[in-house]
Amino acid sequence: MNDFNTLFPNFLSQCAEMNRVLTPIAFVLLAIGVVSSTVTGHRSPSAYLRTVGRTFAIAATLAYLPTWSNQAATVVDTTVRETLHADPARVYEQYKQALTLKSGNPNAGTFKSWWDLLDAHALFEMFISGVMWLLGFLASVIVFYAYLVQKFILYVGYALAPIFIGFLAVRTLHSIGVGFLLGYVGVICWPLGWGAASILTSGLIQFMTDQSFLASGGFTGAAGYGLQNLMGLAALALWLISSTIAAPIILQKAIATGAQVGQGLVTTATTAGVAGATAGAGAAVAFGGAGGFAGFAAGAAASGGAALLGAAEASTSGSSYSPLGSMVGSIGSSPGMSRRPRKPKKNDPSGDDAVRELLMRSRG
Repeated sequence: MNDFNTLFPNFLSQCAEMNRVLTPIAFVLLAIGVVSSTVTGHRSPSAYLRTVGRTFAIAATLAYLPTWSNQAATVVDTTVRETLHADPARVYEQYKQALTLKSGNPNAGTFKSWWDLLDAHALFEMFISGVMWLLGFLASVIVFYAYLVQKFILYVGYALAPIFIGFLAVRTLHSIGVGFLLGYVGVICWPLGWGAASILTSGLIQFMTDQSFLASGGFTGAAGYGLQNLMGLAALALWLISSTIAAPIILQKAIATGAQVGQGLVTTATTAGVAGATAGAGAAVAFGGAGGFAGFAAGAAASGGAALLGAAEASTSGSSYSPLGSMVGSIGSSPGMSRRPRKPKKNDPSGDDAVRELLMRSRG
């Protein structure tokens, strides 16, 4: 896939031009900071030296911010991908490797001929591999757009950096400048969030490929292995999607505020699961109320769509309420699909009493 600079070739140059235009504001703020530190009270020579040193440090940060940020982003990304081997898009390869190690079969997890597929065990593992490939594809799409958003935030931050870095020199505005730098560093460290989330991803894959149930043999062992894989697959799907979306945001918040990354990831996954299940169940019931095969087919499709929307919204907002999921679920409850029109009361055929009652409620 193309990177941000290829898709938007003129964006960086425009941000650099804005940075150049705003640079005089930073020097004005630096001068204000030096003057205010000099004229306030009796100060020692060491205090003046600290003021001069801080001014030079702020000026160096302003001058070398794009270089330092690019180098830091490259180091973080390389560390996460090559050292930690954390990539949400590689979940399919991780599953195949773990399956090969656990089963001792070099062909485990690969596609087989139609004759080999007569083996129910191989067919089941092929189904799991297909779902893993789909999850990896979804994760790769999310990661691709996350990198685009990361570059956009960093470039816009570089364009506006002279104002906020200049705030560091003014005592009353110092906290705003510190918050800007912490947020900027948090965006650079986005891939570390995926590295933290990959720890549980690897654990779930190891759980799914555990062959202890098959060692017992018989139908009970095969059923236990299938149940183990289905449970692990459901947990992995929820964890992979929610953590891929939310992990960078949670890590950025942790750098800015000191919040716990693990606690945020678990809370997000739990909230996403509740939101997705609630929205999906509501959509399935609503569409299923239409009756017939078409109604239940639409209910199944709406359930999956609402669950995905609810999980994505909860991953970023941290709330179990999903407006989009609720909207999908409410479509099936429209008057034309499931509700029957109310019959007028026998003692009020014209409906005047009902209208009067509604008016009284609106006034009260």
